[in-house]
Amino acid sequence: MKQYIFLTFALLSIFPSFSQVEKNKKIRVFLDCQSYCDQDFIKREIPFVDYVNDRFQSNVFILSNHQVTGSGGRDYKLQFTGREMFAGVNDTLSFVRHATATDDEGRQQMVQTLKLGLVKYLARTEHGKNLQISMKEDGGEAGIETGAPQEDPWNLWVFNARVNAYLNGDRNYFSNSFSSGFSAARITEKFKTTTSLSYSVNRNRYGEGEDAFEFSNEYYRGNNTTVWALGDHWSAGGYFEVLRSDFGNYRSSWTLNPAIEYNFFPYSESNNHYVGLMYKIGPSYFDYYEETIYLQTEELRFKHNLSLDISLNKKWGQLSGSASYGHYFHDISKNRLTFSGYADLRLYKGLSLNLSGYFALQRDQLNIAKGDISNEDLLTRRRQLDSNYSFYSSFGIRYRFGSIFNNVVNPRFDGAGSVYFF
Repeated sequence: MKQYIFLTFALLSIFPSFSQVEKNKKIRVFLDCQSYCDQDFIKREIPFVDYVNDRFQSNVFILSNHQVTGSGGRDYKLQFTGREMFAGVNDTLSFVRHATATDDEGRQQMVQTLKLGLVKYLARTEHGKNLQISMKEDGGEAGIETGAPQEDPWNLWVFNARVNAYLNGDRNYFSNSFSSGFSAARITEKFKTTTSLSYSVNRNRYGEGEDAFEFSNEYYRGNNTTVWALGDHWSAGGYFEVLRSDFGNYRSSWTLNPAIEYNFFPYSESNNHYVGLMYKIGPSYFDYYEETIYLQTEELRFKHNLSLDISLNKKWGQLSGSASYGHYFHDISKNRLTFSGYADLRLYKGLSLNLSGYFALQRDQLNIAKGDISNEDLLTRRRQLDSNYSFYSSFGIRYRFGSIFNNVVNPRFDGAGSVYFF
């Protein structure tokens, strides 16, 4: 008798999930956006599929990621992978969101590309008979791509300028900051050069009256990166930087680093996977505000650095990391070893793990000013202090369970934003 009761409860427990799948004949889509997607908008505009929150329950997996274009836009790639009845039906579609495009224009492009990619799957279902296809006539409007090359009066140069200000405080504390910047870049498939200039000042006050402690920090920086393509796997170029920072004790700092890089995969595939080995070498000149702990007021030093960088975007998640080592030639004990990484991994069904961290063994701080360390220096960090290591880390686990379908959009009480359901 107990066996029959157990069997009855077992059948009742699996019946809801069984009927849920059987009654639903739509394509089951798992949309994995490595960059932001307006999923509420997508669900409203594409209601003819079921959106599931577990990739193992989907029969169409869509991975969306992007790279930044030379003009500051984004080159999106949507990778469609068929599962179950659609096994082997795969595709990759792309679109470019221009830097001046609004959020609405960007999400409209996303929806249009998703619809195009879903057509081949719909055509293989009973819903294919309801599919209607139409095409707009090319009216020759400005901005529509045609076979003829378009003239570019800027010759691929892109410029950006910014100004920012910030105020914060109360009776016992006051802080204000100002920053500005300018950048210029020209990027082609074989050549890339980017230049930026920036300035910032930050003023702080702790306490009030005669006991108040006040200080300010100013920061100037200019840099250029230039790279030439040497084939599908090799690149060569260099970095140049000039710096002025009272926090870092630099009256002026000049660095020039020629560099060479090898990508174990073709650069055309870097949207999905990138494993790069880079070597940099060159001189640095330092002119200090205050004498350093090594009794220097200025110095010219040579340094080199070797780094390995990895980035993977797959349907099981995202993984990136970096390891680097470098030292000064005049004293190899003045060296730095760093590790950093980020992982967002789907382990099983609704179980996912995310990790990030950075750790550095830093024995190359030539710029640390000599002198006693006051309590104000420790509490406010108004100047850089000697430390032979630094780190940060974060981790989290998420488990989602319950209904696998999440088609419903309900914006009530969301205001101008949206609810993040963790």
